[in-house]
Amino acid sequence: MTSLVGPVPDGWTEMPLGDVCDVVAGPSNSMIRPVEAEGVPINVIAPKHLQHGRLTGSTTIFVATDASERLDRYRLAIGDLILVRTGDLGKQAIAFAEHDGWVVGTACFRLRPTPGLDPRYLLHYLGHSAVRNWIARHASTATVPTLTLSTLRTLPVLIPPLENQTTIGDVMSALDHKAALHREIVQVTEELRDTLMPLLLTV
Repeated sequence: MTSLVGPVPDGWTEMPLGDVCDVVAGPSNSMIRPVEAEGVPINVIAPKHLQHGRLTGSTTIFVATDASERLDRYRLAIGDLILVRTGDLGKQAIAFAEHDGWVVGTACFRLRPTPGLDPRYLLHYLGHSAVRNWIARHASTATVPTLTLSTLRTLPVLIPPLENQTTIGDVMSALDHKAALHREIVQVTEELRDTLMPLLLTV
């Protein structure tokens, strides 16, 4: 079988994303308008919070109680994926327990995989170069690249047997963890260098 990402074993299938995920576009800006007093705090995710397949933070804002309730359909659960909708397309991240209840922002999509689709596998599938190219080709050519909800739902998703998905998720997640450790070492080393140089000049 030939798929979006190339030849794959017989018995694997390919389905539109909308058939294997509940895909929701982030709320409009009017739905997350901040209030000045007595608001309910919510954590809102923007594209800048998606780095290397992980959520690196959020922006906390306060909204009216009724507005908070209307945002329930945009809240994250464990295993949900977040995908950039406008701007820096091709970035994605996965939600863990600490992100439960956070709200996807206007410029993001929330993807909730069906039980037969491993979220970690889908995370890494979305990072495949062929998938990223598909997204780039199907985005609008406006000043700010934008992917529509209807277009994203047609994205072809390769579905291996669940045990293969789990293996792929395990291997890729382990590599992600190692890469994150290396990035942390680089950051700490650069900070040490910047701190040490002025001290050496005063010896």
